[in-house]
Amino acid sequence: MRYICTSIVATLVLAASAVADTHTVFANDTSFAPDAIDVAPGDTIIWQYNSGYPHTVTSGVACTADGLFHGELQNGGDTFTWEVPLGASGDIPYFCEPHCPMGMDGVITVADPVCELTMTDVEGPYWIPGSPERSNLREPDDGPLLVLNISVVDQDCAPVPEAWIDIWHADADGNYDKNGWGYRGHHFADITGNSLLETVIPGFYPGRTTHIHVKVQGVSLNVLTTQLYFPDVPQNDDDFFYHPDLEVTVIDEDTDGNMQAEFTFIIDDPACQADLDQSGDVNVNDILAVIAAFNSPDPSGDATLDGWVDVNDILAVINAWGPCP
Repeated sequence: MRYICTSIVATLVLAASAVADTHTVFANDTSFAPDAIDVAPGDTIIWQYNSGYPHTVTSGVACTADGLFHGELQNGGDTFTWEVPLGASGDIPYFCEPHCPMGMDGVITVADPVCELTMTDVEGPYWIPGSPERSNLREPDDGPLLVLNISVVDQDCAPVPEAWIDIWHADADGNYDKNGWGYRGHHFADITGNSLLETVIPGFYPGRTTHIHVKVQGVSLNVLTTQLYFPDVPQNDDDFFYHPDLEVTVIDEDTDGNMQAEFTFIIDDPACQADLDQSGDVNVNDILAVIAAFNSPDPSGDATLDGWVDVNDILAVINAWGPCP
């Protein structure tokens, strides 16, 4: 099997959190067409010579280059390609150097990245709290083997460092360990939100397709409970809980069925949800807000975002005490 570094996978995953588009802009005599385009991080823009004297595509404002990009379109068919950086946002102006005084300029508007939350799935009957901390769940002579590159990001597509990831699934014969810790364990992502799970590809539990149960939690009290599935498994079509959005992406698979795959969990993880008064610090004022709204659905005291204010909200404030990250 071929293996790739988790850090590389993370970069690719963030770029692919939404499907990248390609935009074409034509350089005419003294204008770009269209002269204004809306793009997303990771998109590709292709400028193509169409007519007139030689052109440039130069980033900057008021005919002054800022060094972000520069390309030349000298003859018919020439193109210049630029990929929108993942961290780009807002308006990016550009111009044609020879024809800028004639008004030949344009603007690229980069939308803020938005990641759609990973859908939940049923917990099932066999979750056991307190699993051992380990990311390698394999037993001797296991197979077929699975290496799963995991990334955890929040709704703003930002990595969630040290996210808690709890895994449990059936063995290769489709049986769950109901009395011990076979094929069960939790681990933590690294500071970039990435981790590596080493396990076996589960067998078919009666009435189900191949699946892996997962819980994921960041710094907030929100816990994502879901399942992962595998592509091109015939039993997927008959599984009530299966959803294609929860399929892993297969990177490599050998003739023995050993697989390397990846999946990005996008979780609802507000950076400082216990800062109820949005002061930038979690402090006594937030405790007072919880007390004022206690035993009610008042959102002003709901630090756990569960729709009800109770002792869990007091604990959430205490656990987050101090300056917001």
